[in-house]
Parts: sequence; C-alpha cells; structure tokens
Amino acid sequence: MRIAKPSAWIAFLCTISLLPVNLPAQATGSPAESNLLSWGAGALAVQAPPSYSDSGEWSPEDLLDELPSTGWATKDGDLTPKVFVFEMADKSTIASLGFDTAQTENPQRAAKDVKVEISDTKDGGFTLIATPSLAQAKDHQKFVLKTPATGRYLRLTVLSNWGDPKYMEIMNVFAYGKPLAKRALPDNTGTFSSSYGSFRMEQTGSAVNGCYEHNNGLIENGGFEGRVLRFTWTEGDDAGPRHGGPAMLIFSDDGKSFTGYWWHDGDKAGPAGSWQGQRVAKVVGSCPNWKPGGSNGVVQQLKSEGRARLYGILFDTDSDHLKDESKPTLDALIAAARTQPTWSFGIEGYTDNAGGDAHNQTLSEKRALSVKTYLVTAGVDASRLTTAGFGARNQVSSNDTELGRSQNRRVEVVKK
Repeated sequence: MRIAKPSAWIAFLCTISLLPVNLPAQATGSPAESNLLSWGAGALAVQAPPSYSDSGEWSPEDLLDELPSTGWATKDGDLTPKVFVFEMADKSTIASLGFDTAQTENPQRAAKDVKVEISDTKDGGFTLIATPSLAQAKDHQKFVLKTPATGRYLRLTVLSNWGDPKYMEIMNVFAYGKPLAKRALPDNTGTFSSSYGSFRMEQTGSAVNGCYEHNNGLIENGGFEGRVLRFTWTEGDDAGPRHGGPAMLIFSDDGKSFTGYWWHDGDKAGPAGSWQGQRVAKVVGSCPNWKPGGSNGVVQQLKSEGRARLYGILFDTDSDHLKDESKPTLDALIAAARTQPTWSFGIEGYTDNAGGDAHNQTLSEKRALSVKTYLVTAGVDASRLTTAGFGARNQVSSNDTELGRSQNRRVEVVKK
C-alpha cells in the first residue's frame, strides 16, 4: 500500500436524494451511526474490477480499512465505469454514505460521479439509493439519505474522475447505519491453507486458540464478535524472544474462507501484512508448538509473557455487563486460576476513545470488576485478584478506525 500526500478539510456537493453533512475525522458516534462498511464491522469486497496491480497495491480491500492514505485505483488508462459489490456482515439499515478522496495521487484522479445501490443478495435485485457527485480530492464527504435503505449488499459504480487520462482513484467508502439482525456464529474449527502455511484453529463458543505454520506462530486467546475474529499473534524460535501484536480474520458466512490482517503492537497506521485462508479440513491437526485440547492458552501466554490479552471477553455497548459469548474465555481464566494455585492475577480493563476520559476510566474499572466478580462467583479466592482500569490509555491500535477501536476494547490479565 502506498502513501499519498495529505490534504485539507472538506467542502461538499449536494446531490439529488442526498443531504451533505459534515463528518468528523474520527467517526465515533452511537451504535446506530457506526460504519458497517469496514473491516472492523466484518465487511468484505465480494466483487471488484481489475485494479492497479496484482501485488496488493491500491486494492479493493483498502476501500474498507478506513485509512485515508490507502485506497483503490484502476489499471493504467482504464477509465470505463467500475463496479464493486460489498457484503456487510448482516442485513442492515443504511442512513448515510461517506467517501474519502483527498489523498489520491493527484486531484484529477479522484472519483467524481458515483452511484450506490443496495440489495438483499449479491447477484441481483439492486435498488438505486444515491448518485453522489463528489467534491474534488476531499476527505470526510458524508451524504445523508433522505430515506434510509435496507439490505446487505452495496453496489458501488465509479463513473468518472476529475479529468486525469490515466487513473480513477478512491480511498475509502463508508456506510453508516445499524444492523437489523446478527447471524448465528458458525463453528470455524478446522485447518485452513494460506501463504503462511496451515492455520489450525480450535473454536469453543466464541473463543479461539490455535497456531499457524510460520515461525512457530500462535493464535492466542482470540474471540469472535459477529464473524470477525480478533486475537493476539506471536512468533519466534526457541533461541530468542517472541514478538507479536493484534490481528483479525473476517470469515465468510459458510466458514470456508477468511480474509485477515495483522499489526505489530503499537502500530498506528495500516496493517503490516495480510492473510487469505481456505478451509481444507474440519479436523484441526497440530503444529510442533501447539495441539488442540492441550495446554490452557491463558496459562501458556502468562507463562511466556506474564500478560494475556483476552479478546474473547465481551461487554454490551458502553456497559460493564458481560455478554454470554464471554463464557468460554472466562472459564479458561477460571481454569488457569485453579491449575496455578500459587498465582495471583491483575485484571485490567481498557476502552476505546469514544466518550470522555472520565467516562472511559470509570467504564474500564467497572469492566475489570465485572470479570473479577464472575471469577469469585465461580470459586476463585478474591484475595488472588486485583482490578484496574486504564480507560483509553495504552492503546494497541489506532482509534481512527472501527477495527482499531475494537482492538483497544479489551481485558488483559497479568500474572503476579
């Protein structure tokens, strides 16, 4: 992915059936106004035109990363209309659309006229919902639909640019709205082939642990939200320290494939790399450094690193109420306390940066306390448990995207 030049703030053009509205640089609004066309929300590009290169630069997936510095471009000289179909995680109601075009490689390459359609299926039945005419090379262009539109698939057609004879480019597309229903979580246990060797994943409820056959890679203490799996990856050989960071996989509805991205801890820009996986077996198998049903993942991470990041512990939005999907991860933490009776545990809560500092601090403290209460109710001695909240501090990813914020909303456990 290439980085283009930055730009100034925005002016909008009004189109028929649309009302232009200012969009802040960081869209942290209510759940009813979340971006459903993003990696963090589980969106995928299921149809795309030929792109700038076959090496991953300027790819259709970059339209969903919410980063204004990465985007999509046509092949050299191909200025015919280009059609994309994006699949949202669930059927949804869309209230507004957004576009970033400021960091195209020159202002004339920026997309100008586009049309957006919606359908319940990816193969047809699309209804026109918007025909925006975009401002030249501007970010944060948001258009409110006069009538909210319902469906699961959005079809975007890029019709023209601002005069460049070689390329059409667009950096991000947004769809703000609210999911109407959540699909039941399938069991994604099994083996997946990828360019990083075989991914082997064992799923219990929403919790996932596993390995991949590249540099002793481990998938540690992962958790599903919808069809998005968030986890910590670590790699390294026996001779030196391991390294890692946050990662995510977006699974297809049938669980037969995934698209994923990984970061190093502290990365604030785009991902360091990507994964594509195809299911080859429902049997998990094993790696030299991991086998299913073996060691408790929480215990192993605490032993090796002294700290475990638990993405499988989930809360209701802006609440300290534990979701039912959290039980497998919480039970693994209970098992860790029982099998390691000499250990004490520090439970740390973290939030994203939505809301004020004081609110986030209080929320993170309450969430840590909710985890402690669950463990004590299950029989863990309260004297072995301490809690702390850190609000939006110590982020592991950028808060500028839905995905980054979801990675920052987490519980960590420290061995004491």
